[in-house]
Amino acid sequence: MARTPDPLPQRDDPMIKLARFLRATQADASTITEFMTLQKISQLSGVSEGSLSKAQNGDPRVSWRTVEGWMHACGGDLMTARRLWNKVHELQQAKAPADAAAVQARAFGYWERSGGRAVVPGLETEAQFLLALTALRKYVGMSLRELSQATERLGVPYSRATLGAVIAGERAMTFEHLAAVLAGCGVPVRQQQGWARTFAKFDPARDVRTGWSPRSLRRSRLVEPAGEQVEEILLSSPARTRFASVLERALTEENVTIKEFAARAKLDMPLVDRLFAGKFLPAHMLARASEAAVGANPRTRRELTVLAQALVRSPAPGEQREWGRFCRANGIAESWAG
Repeated sequence: MARTPDPLPQRDDPMIKLARFLRATQADASTITEFMTLQKISQLSGVSEGSLSKAQNGDPRVSWRTVEGWMHACGGDLMTARRLWNKVHELQQAKAPADAAAVQARAFGYWERSGGRAVVPGLETEAQFLLALTALRKYVGMSLRELSQATERLGVPYSRATLGAVIAGERAMTFEHLAAVLAGCGVPVRQQQGWARTFAKFDPARDVRTGWSPRSLRRSRLVEPAGEQVEEILLSSPARTRFASVLERALTEENVTIKEFAARAKLDMPLVDRLFAGKFLPAHMLARASEAAVGANPRTRRELTVLAQALVRSPAPGEQREWGRFCRANGIAESWAG
């Protein structure tokens, strides 16, 4: 049975604007004889119908993967979708616990001094506990995909979506989830026990004695932090983010669709997505992107040219690794420069 969308509230906050845009894109992709159902969008995008349904009903926790998959399936404007989703994401970030940065800084300092991965002292709420887990993942430099792959190697496979949901607090975390996350991040079994005891104290109904099953690390290793230990944060550099922002402004001035821009710049959609996310792209691709903004005003075009020239450099080690993974996943030759 097809999912019937809920009526959207009559207001103009970012979540509702994004939901309206998704529905409009779905309608544009439909024909008189065949409606673009959520089931079909799910088949084309690989995103579950449940996630798609939440997105079209204005759920503020919608992921970019869901929105991106919707756009690819319905042939929608990816740049507009990114702009609308960014507004939702920024609003969610503003509503996040105010001590997120403080917890991460305290956690990084504690692990650097102790040389281990023990639970951070002084966590007072479950929200802070989850923030500490997020900090742990960033400290060892693991993406959610890499963490998912690590749990699979340890015999407790969890999907990237499941791990992201439980760490973000969008889904109830169990001891089994916690054990898998800690083992995947290379936390020794003895230190896992401390995390479990702290986790148990936030809910009297949780019994650490009967619910905990630490994972052996014989098949994994402790990941030592390097200079680029917070790789996920550093991969979107300020200069590249600035270039993406100015390019978005240029395309808005010209009122050009993302598809037309991609065709002009001779960039596939995965590369366009990286571009607007502020991640590394070789110099020749940045130059083509800059030159493709032909309809922007002269001042914006000059700014793009200057920024593109400033970004002609080899990638940092963290960027090299991330770019290499991206190239291998998408069948692109690994080239650093033009």
